[in-house]
Amino acid sequence: MRVFIIDTANRGFDLHGGLIGIAGGACATAEEKLNCIEEVSRYVVDGWAIAADPSTPWGRLASLAAAAGSVPFVRLNRVEGEV
Repeated sequence: MRVFIIDTANRGFDLHGGLIGIAGGACATAEEKLNCIEEVSRYVVDGWAIAADPSTPWGRLASLAAAAGSVPFVRLNRVEGEV
């Protein structure tokens, strides 16, 4: 799993604090999923938007986190360099 953090606090009102992007392989362990949830949750609480490819397992997890946190979800078609 890779997490990309883009701080947009001074740039975009719609993104509040920033944008957190998530990418990863299809075979995630339970520990990786837990780490992902913990990492994303820290930013969602602050109102950060989430970006991911919803057709991947990580993207589905990210979209659920965004919905649960009532923050914007940015759909990506494919993340370059994805493993």
